Amino acid sequence: MFKFLLCVALVPAIALADVNFRACPDGAPTPESLAVNNCTESSCILVPGEPLYALASGIVSPVGSETATAYVVVRVDEVEVEYQIPREQVDACTGGIIGGCPIVAGTPFNYAVANDELIIPANDFQVEIEFGLIGDGGVKLGCVRFDAYVQ
Repeated sequence: MFKFLLCVALVPAIALADVNFRACPDGAPTPESLAVNNCTESSCILVPGEPLYALASGIVSPVGSETATAYVVVRVDEVEVEYQIPREQVDACTGGIIGGCPIVAGTPFNYAVANDELIIPANDFQVEIEFGLIGDGGVKLGCVRFDAYVQ
């Protein structure tokens, strides 16, 4: 937990830039902004073995939830590739949502991702990344998609 809090404290100090993103097709809430290291508005480059820091700000869920489970889907040429989130970040209430849970309907919250080492078995390809949060009863609390190049 300390490692996560330290990363969240350092996120503003690291060169994060807003990234062009899009909503997930299921209509789940999106953040007001998404900042990812090594990314600019129009370009996002991820490097295997280097840290990945991201901050989704201003997510407003229309429903409340006592729980939040994080997931990541990576797509290569529209084919889903399994990506395992670090175990300590699956429970987004203790490993991602700033301030923890519960999620209060209509109240903005922020979600941070802090991976010290991005584990990707290959490089030199374009991906679509989907970050999402699932709450009580399987309801989607938030979801965002963005494109990146794995260098």
